Amino acid sequence: MPDPALRHTWLVALHRSSHTGGAALSRTAMRDLLRQAATWRDWPLVLAIGAHLAATGGLDTHETLHLVDACRTLGQAEQALALVRGLGAADLPPGRAGLEAEIQSWRAWRRRFPALAPTAELALEPLAHHHERDFAWQYHDPAIASLCCLPVFIDALDWHHWLADTWRDGHRLPYAVLHREWGFIGCVSLALHRDLGFFYYWLGRDFQGHGVGPRAGQLLLAMGERAFGLRCCYAKAFDYNLRSRRGLEKMGFVDLGMRGAGDDRNQVFYRRGPAQGRARTVDELHRLLDSMDASVRPPRAAALAT
Repeated sequence: MPDPALRHTWLVALHRSSHTGGAALSRTAMRDLLRQAATWRDWPLVLAIGAHLAATGGLDTHETLHLVDACRTLGQAEQALALVRGLGAADLPPGRAGLEAEIQSWRAWRRRFPALAPTAELALEPLAHHHERDFAWQYHDPAIASLCCLPVFIDALDWHHWLADTWRDGHRLPYAVLHREWGFIGCVSLALHRDLGFFYYWLGRDFQGHGVGPRAGQLLLAMGERAFGLRCCYAKAFDYNLRSRRGLEKMGFVDLGMRGAGDDRNQVFYRRGPAQGRARTVDELHRLLDSMDASVRPPRAAALAT
């Protein structure tokens, strides 16, 4: 895989080439631009260039498969399936012979989830196994795993096992954050226990600090309230992670004045929901953390005394 640290520079250059040249680019230049966009997994640009090429002379098998990958990543199951069927089984490379069956299986799996209306800027898509490389692009900065208390993945197989375990749990909802212009840029996740939730989010380094995370989080929290009866939600952040703390506050989370016990005192708990007494909040938070088998807990006595 090309160096993820260079990705955003390449994306900006590819978009500049597309916007500057536009339809005036030669077909050869457009095909090269499509190949480069697919290499750097800029799926919205792949779809835009692919549509132009398809309308002005058609696509070869490899170019069509780039469009299939773009559609899958961006949650466009019907379009992906139509493209594969248009190729026919005989035209698929040996390593992708089961692609139609994979897409059908994924499409059936996605139907289990509530509908989630996108905004003009963002869409959320249930995190799936075909997102592995896009996830890796954005997750390469070790600060993300450290600040979000998330796993450090040994390899792609380790990531696939983690994702399978996450969905198998039955109470966690990890979603890919898809930007209209840049594609996959991070994740938002909600752990549910009855009418309680625990929220976390992260974005790739190049997309932090622009308010995108809170806007994506609002989409997921609204879906949790509408589809799962989410009444209130908790979150936590390191006390020095001011960007994440500001993001939580933008989503309506309030600092509870509770910290983790012992060595985890640098982690601060937040709550989003209707007002209630301190004792009930402490009990509610501990019940939620028990259901999650969480390792970081606020001390009960200290929390009550705060």
